[in-house]
Amino acid sequence: MNKLITLITLLAAVATSAQISVKTEYISSSKFYDAVADANTGDGSAMIYSVGALVPLSMQAPKEDDPYQRPTVWGVGLNGTFVKMDNHNFPIGKELPSQVMNLGVSAIHLRPLKTRWSMLMALGAGSYTPENRLSSIHIGENVVANGALVFVWHWRHNLEIGGGVALNNSFGYPMVFPAFYFKYNGAFSDKFTIEVGSIDGLKVALGYNYRENLSLKLIANMGGYSAYLRRNGEKEMFSQQTFVVGLQPEFKIGKHVSIPLTVGGSFIRSGRYRERKLSAMFASEAKNEDGTSRSSQFNPALYFAAGVTIK
Repeated sequence: MNKLITLITLLAAVATSAQISVKTEYISSSKFYDAVADANTGDGSAMIYSVGALVPLSMQAPKEDDPYQRPTVWGVGLNGTFVKMDNHNFPIGKELPSQVMNLGVSAIHLRPLKTRWSMLMALGAGSYTPENRLSSIHIGENVVANGALVFVWHWRHNLEIGGGVALNNSFGYPMVFPAFYFKYNGAFSDKFTIEVGSIDGLKVALGYNYRENLSLKLIANMGGYSAYLRRNGEKEMFSQQTFVVGLQPEFKIGKHVSIPLTVGGSFIRSGRYRERKLSAMFASEAKNEDGTSRSSQFNPALYFAAGVTIK
């Protein structure tokens, strides 16, 4: 499900210019809490490598009198995430994957409608494998078609709200899910900024522009990745959601290159297998005595990240 909304992120980003981004993340080792056993059952760390490319193929400049400067764009989005997990001491039958690879490609279209409305549309495919090699990609096993159609209302020049539908066949047949879009970029003064977005998980950033080529942000990001696999002969889905908070100095080199570095903590890194059934998406993994649900996840750990973005 998290990769469906990535299509919307690509749509929003490709509206400006071609962009290439590379990022490396490290989450230090911590204990793993098994919600079913209600006990720590192992430990592990993770390295996450991601790369993305956004390429406009055709772009029509916005009209001069358009207050929101909305172009009409046709483009292509490519993205890849490669995860390497170093896990230890997991009981037999409860081991987590040591690798996860998510790849995606999509055709993208963005166009203005009425004065305050725009349309975002994408159609593509992705593979979600438990191994970091191309030979692990198998149509019918871990390749999923997906798409999105979202209508965005430009409330102000720095605030956009939208909704629509997302489509995929994760469960073997086409299904439609709701899709939401929210983006805000504001400032308290010339120095202090705030960014909020829900187009790819949840992202919040409070920033201070120290110099023209250096800014410092307090960031909070929620994201994730998944793998479609077989366990005990059954089709299942492994998913891992992450939530990190940290300080992020960002260095800018000229007009087109930025280098963000992040130091902080990983406060949520879940790890769960589900059957590839719609009912399994909403089923609790385990429950407490008071009826509240609990989930399997790694304990908090240190988090470090470094990236390069070229526009």
